[in-house]
Amino acid sequence: MSKIYLKAMEDVVQRNTDNTNRITEQAQGFVVSENAGDSLLHTSFDLTTAQSIVKHLHASFLKLAQSCVRDLDTEDKLCFLRVKTRKHEFLVSPEDAFTVTVVL
Repeated sequence: MSKIYLKAMEDVVQRNTDNTNRITEQAQGFVVSENAGDSLLHTSFDLTTAQSIVKHLHASFLKLAQSCVRDLDTEDKLCFLRVKTRKHEFLVSPEDAFTVTVVL
């Protein structure tokens, strides 16, 4: 992972220290992907699971949610997306250069 992404991730974690600590205690794992090409930057899952999360959540669902927010208010942007299913809960946080997804 490049130094630019590491610095950006450090800034995000420091701004949200309380939430980060609470979430990581409960998390099954996480995926960090690059927004430009939906490529994996870092993950705690195996490659197939991580790619599936990026493909289904980031590439389609997240982009649809971002588009809906922009359609409602052009000056607003999606900061956080929470998707809960019967088995899992996905916390998705899109940043400028990358997207972090935590699975609870």
